[in-house]
Amino acid sequence: MNEPEITKEKYLRVARRFGLTKRELELGFLKVSGFTNRRIAYMFGISEQTVKNHFSHIYEKAWVPGRKEFRELFVKDA
Repeated sequence: MNEPEITKEKYLRVARRFGLTKRELELGFLKVSGFTNRRIAYMFGISEQTVKNHFSHIYEKAWVPGRKEFRELFVKDA
């Protein structure tokens, strides 16, 4: 089953409701686009642990337990 594509416009429209920082918005979009923590860390020149810390904050702000539920926030109305 192919997962629906999440456009940047749709992502930002939904994600801005959570009060994410600019960096969190950037990281979140990469995550819902399918990038791994390791790849995101490489792209930003930060450690994988720092990426994990960012996602802990992102998921907390969005009131979701993890990646799968976070992505579902953006495909509900796709």
